[in-house]
Amino acid sequence: MTTIDKPGGRPRTRDLPDTEVTRRLLGTRQRLGLSQPRMALYLGVSIPVYQSWETGLRDPSASVLRLLDVLGVVEALAPGVHAELMP
Repeated sequence: MTTIDKPGGRPRTRDLPDTEVTRRLLGTRQRLGLSQPRMALYLGVSIPVYQSWETGLRDPSASVLRLLDVLGVVEALAPGVHAELMP
């Protein structure tokens, strides 16, 4: 079951695909303590695009997945630098 944050509204819950990519995106967002709108800002995409990735309706490109890898390394090795990147 996936929860979708609606800007200015109540979160909606529905059954959607549970894939490695969706789990990775959701896990990263939860670990960072970000809402879907802030995670979208963090990755430089629109809120609907991010939501479509997290819910499994669309897959992010390989470059976005690589960006998640790089940001994870920065978070682990240089937390001060990572903190400056947070929206």
